[in-house]
Amino acid sequence: MIDAKKIGIIALLAGGMFINAIDRGALGVAAPIMIKELNMDPALMGVALSVFYWSYIVCMVPVGRFADKYGAKKALGWAAVLWSFMSAATGFVHSFYGLILTRLGVGAGEAAGNPLSAKVISENFSSEQRATATGFCLSGTKLGMAAVPLLMGFLITQWNWRIAFFVTGLGSLLWCICWYYFYKDVSEQVDVVLGPHKVAIPWKQFLTNRCVLGLMLTKFFLDYLWVLFVSWLPAYLIMERGFSIIKMGIYASIPWVVGFVAQPAMGYFSDWLIKKGVSVTKARKYTLVGSQLVAASVIGVGFVDDPIIAVILLTINIAGESASAGIMWTILAEVSPKGMGGTVSSAINTISSIAGVLAPTITGFIYKFTGSFQMALFVAGVGILISACAILFIVPEIKPIEFNKKSNM
Repeated sequence: MIDAKKIGIIALLAGGMFINAIDRGALGVAAPIMIKELNMDPALMGVALSVFYWSYIVCMVPVGRFADKYGAKKALGWAAVLWSFMSAATGFVHSFYGLILTRLGVGAGEAAGNPLSAKVISENFSSEQRATATGFCLSGTKLGMAAVPLLMGFLITQWNWRIAFFVTGLGSLLWCICWYYFYKDVSEQVDVVLGPHKVAIPWKQFLTNRCVLGLMLTKFFLDYLWVLFVSWLPAYLIMERGFSIIKMGIYASIPWVVGFVAQPAMGYFSDWLIKKGVSVTKARKYTLVGSQLVAASVIGVGFVDDPIIAVILLTINIAGESASAGIMWTILAEVSPKGMGGTVSSAINTISSIAGVLAPTITGFIYKFTGSFQMALFVAGVGILISACAILFIVPEIKPIEFNKKSNM
């Protein structure tokens, strides 16, 4: 049973994921207007949307190692301060290069979000609770993605996109205060001063491990679809479906609200299977593959003429992607050896996050040269099918990875 203290941890993590999503997704909402004001074409905006992942990838492993050594409280708290200020600074930019700089800062800070949330859950929740806890935690991301088109749309309509970035960025600092005062690392919770410690990873073994390679491939294509949605969904509704800013805000939020429900629901179902005697491997793999197959139906969105039917299909796709993400992060927590939660999750997420560089850029160039998002959606859907095959046929039993620490350090 999840007690009050654990509920508090989930609430804090979900809140962090909420502001993470607001600051990550804000540029995608403002993109159609900024393209005109900053004299950028869709391909160039695609590059700007991908820049977030340049620093995100570089900082992932260092922040994971820092958290394993000094605790998630310090690492995640300071990271949130950084991304909040850099998101707010986007309101000052007047050129493509200024936008690049601020997005690098946001990406560097947000590199801590998902891996360190997985670390906190791994340290505070038992195996049969982790998928539920992860689902509720990551549902904060979906709620944030539901809120950002409405919030940014309102702020842009009432004032302008610059004010919108000031409000959302600086507003995120409120969570940092709550995190500082209310969360305690595991060592603090048991009142034991452990001091800084470092668990070495045998990198050669790690990067040739079948489970690691399978999870990297699985998560790569999941991230590709996720980033495409985060980066281009608002622009897709405006540029291809002809929605106004306000109408886009409403319709872009609906799929994420459904994702907000689907993520913890699938996590609870996966945990329920384990409690009923189903193995951890089957409970995690089969729920993930089922969710991936639902998400892969995004292939059909580009071939639909009616914009409302397209939104309905996108809602189904995002629900599947949301459920998949929750189970995926649970699996990362399950396979991480003790003391390596931040590092292992960060390392796998670093490689998979290369998709974050590719998805916005490829989508932007596809739109520039074809005038449509149809092929971009098709590519993402095929990728999800590859992801499902990877988790089924490459990833072995879901259990902590074992390394021979006497070699390849």
